[in-house]
Amino acid sequence: MKKLIIALDGQHFPKGAFEFAKSINLSSGILLAGVFLSPVDYSKLLVFTGMEAVPMLPEWLTKNDDDVLVSKNVNDFTEACINEGIEHRIHKDVDMMAISSLIEESRFADALLISSELFYNNVSKQQPNFYLEEVLKKSECPVMLIPENYTEPNHVILTYDGSESSVFAIKQFAYVHPELTQKETVLLSILAHEDDLPEYNLITELVSRHFPDLKLQTLHLKHKKDFIGWLMNMPDSFIVMGAFSRTSFSHLFKKSFAAGIIQEIKMPIFISHK
Repeated sequence: MKKLIIALDGQHFPKGAFEFAKSINLSSGILLAGVFLSPVDYSKLLVFTGMEAVPMLPEWLTKNDDDVLVSKNVNDFTEACINEGIEHRIHKDVDMMAISSLIEESRFADALLISSELFYNNVSKQQPNFYLEEVLKKSECPVMLIPENYTEPNHVILTYDGSESSVFAIKQFAYVHPELTQKETVLLSILAHEDDLPEYNLITELVSRHFPDLKLQTLHLKHKKDFIGWLMNMPDSFIVMGAFSRTSFSHLFKKSFAAGIIQEIKMPIFISHK
């Protein structure tokens, strides 16, 4: 059994992420902790005026509606877990620093489940918004981004660019979700240049031990759109990637690489960084 946490901000209930939790629970059993967050991270909205440094909040934030919104979500989550036979816990982190609270929770979990479409979309609908970027950069466990129309994929795509981060993400996926390693898997080696990937024989030795139905493929990229185009031909997949590493490949695409995938590819994405 493993412990997963699922982020529920304000009145948003991440149906896709919950569907993923249901499927994992049927395979191996989980403890699912619902982390209930305030509708905004108030610490990000503080405005200081003049020399007095007086915090000013917009009027709509002072009406104390947070508890009503969160309580409804708690009831919906509890009922859903009971109906599906999922062992669950309720963690209400409704203080002013919602993102910091979620990151602290991630230290004590095997993985964090987040809606790739709804996470704080009341603050910004453009994903990944600032809040999601903060979580992806600072989370202390792997993050699974899951679209709202989730159905379980039949394939796994492991992205490898020669970096520590990409290897770490592959290992984390195998360790956290061994029930998914039996699916048809592609080890996608991504090259920004024509040079061979470092330690290619070693990564294939490792991955083939965990993913028995493994295929190898190499992709030469000059722009992130090339990768997004390739993924569109593999729509029925989990995507595993080590975001925010500092290799030449990640330097080429920077955070826009992961951002483009999140925005355009509606598939579950497992992101882990060392």
